Amino acid sequence: MQQPTIGSLFAGIGGFDVGFENAGYRTAWQVELNPVNRAVLADRFPHARQFEDVRQCGAHNLSPVDVITAGFPCQDISIAGARPSNQATRGLRGERSGLFWEVIRILKEIQPRWVVLENVVNLLAINDSQDFETVIRALADCGYVGFWRVLNAQYFGVPQQRRRVFLVAGYRRMPPIEFLADAAPVDAIPPASQSIQWPRPADAWAANTLLASKAGSQISLGCTTFVAHANGWDQMAERQRASEDDGFCLGLDAANLAEAFGAGNAVVTQVAEWVGRKLIVVK
Repeated sequence: MQQPTIGSLFAGIGGFDVGFENAGYRTAWQVELNPVNRAVLADRFPHARQFEDVRQCGAHNLSPVDVITAGFPCQDISIAGARPSNQATRGLRGERSGLFWEVIRILKEIQPRWVVLENVVNLLAINDSQDFETVIRALADCGYVGFWRVLNAQYFGVPQQRRRVFLVAGYRRMPPIEFLADAAPVDAIPPASQSIQWPRPADAWAANTLLASKAGSQISLGCTTFVAHANGWDQMAERQRASEDDGFCLGLDAANLAEAFGAGNAVVTQVAEWVGRKLIVVK
């Protein structure tokens, strides 16, 4: 069988791409505005073509692919970047999140078999849920129907709570129903068996990671949720040794900050792989 292909809009550092390649796809092209992120993509995906501006891309320079993924900008949607409710540029009307309409234009031009969209959970609620209705209606108007679901990275083996909305739609065909099957519990439930420890140890929760907070790249400067030594609050490592042995940052310089924001904005690869594997089995 010919290897299925993926094209990535708003590619970031390639979270969608790594996940889908782990599921058996080949990345054909990526569109990413940030030059630092684009350099990362060029290094990690030498077989893919990189483009800069989604507004300048379309059927004239993007090759046909089986899947288009797009984690379109969330700045005008996210609670972290919320503006006064009376400001007219919020949501899909915003300058950045409004780039969603470029996704729709490219879908009409290329017509891949599948499209996978990702954004923050607040997409479900912003502007009295009218924006989410607009997203679904826009997809349907260009022939795409499917499912949406909130997936949390902590249930895919990642030590971080990151809830995101994923929309999976097919061109004039429904995605496999397995996409709606539970990947893991929706939330933590105390176990009935007394053989399982409850509550969980403090350093076992997803909050205790470098990038875990309301904003993906926010670091707890008070060290309230940062554990330097795995599985133990009582074994805090000295910073210099932690840097040498484990690669922890001694401070935040420009490179550290770019890395933190790149990771904070990235789609979790394990979640992307789970979605990709659901789609690749469809004939």
